[in-house]
Amino acid sequence: MINIADIKMKPSNFGGNNEPEQLFGLAAQLTSKGIQHGVWQSGPGELTLNFEWNETIYILEGSAEVKNLMTEEKFTLIAGSMMTFEQGSHWRWRIPWKLKKIFTILE
Repeated sequence: MINIADIKMKPSNFGGNNEPEQLFGLAAQLTSKGIQHGVWQSGPGELTLNFEWNETIYILEGSAEVKNLMTEEKFTLIAGSMMTFEQGSHWRWRIPWKLKKIFTILE
């Protein structure tokens, strides 16, 4: 059983200067287990993410073109897409219009 005191709600933002405008972000973090669940929404733009965690996402709205900077693999994520980004991977995201995703992070 999870103690409600272990769940912390917090804003979710990457904090970089050249990132897409974040329209909404909220995460629930189970502090004792290193698990976060949340929703994140942004406007158009580009960002580079160096994953220091494992993250699985499900796209609710919009789209993103993602490129693995280590392997050069490219994917287009659209509503209904699900993808896992492994710890230690480096990705470039291009969001042409907007993006809304649900995420789970395992630290």
